Amino acid sequence: MPQIPDTSSTLLGAIAGDAASPRWGEFVALYRPGLAAWLSASFPALGPEAEDLLQETFVAVAAKLPNYRHDPAAKGLFRSFLVGILRNKALHALRARARAAGALEAAAPELAAAAAAAGAGEDADREWRHAAYEVALRDLLADPAVAARTKRVFVRVAVEGAAPAEVAAEYGLARNAVDQIKSRCLRALRERVAGLEGLLA
Repeated sequence: MPQIPDTSSTLLGAIAGDAASPRWGEFVALYRPGLAAWLSASFPALGPEAEDLLQETFVAVAAKLPNYRHDPAAKGLFRSFLVGILRNKALHALRARARAAGALEAAAPELAAAAAAAGAGEDADREWRHAAYEVALRDLLADPAVAARTKRVFVRVAVEGAAPAEVAAEYGLARNAVDQIKSRCLRALRERVAGLEGLLA
């Protein structure tokens, strides 16, 4: 899992107004997975264009950060700030695509649905939490410290929804062992999610 900086404010202060700061790489590495997962879930129709939008979002963030004041109580969560920029760019891209096809009017319902799906406020926060879980799950399944069989058992019961007794029989384990694996992996998953959410508070 990427190393989390001491505080979001510390990282933001280090890169605001300094496009050459070595911490920009850290910023992108830490925040990009969640943004990419959110964009994929909210705007699946964008396809390969999503990568360009992510890059454009970081360029926009660089321009806005010098005037941004990290104050969650007054301005909301930092992740809402990031998602707001990305959402606007995604909607703009869909509108541009429709204009290029000469079908803006016909695409209006799709744009409205995409905007609603992307949401704002609580909806955006819920989408971000979902994206954080996706990133954390990928990280957990890629962790070499977690045994391959443990990962397979966890995926079967927690992701695919297989009955614990069925999984226990598949892997020659006691039912209690399957429950322990699930519990242990869920705890590790929650810790990873908490790290991602704390980073973007």
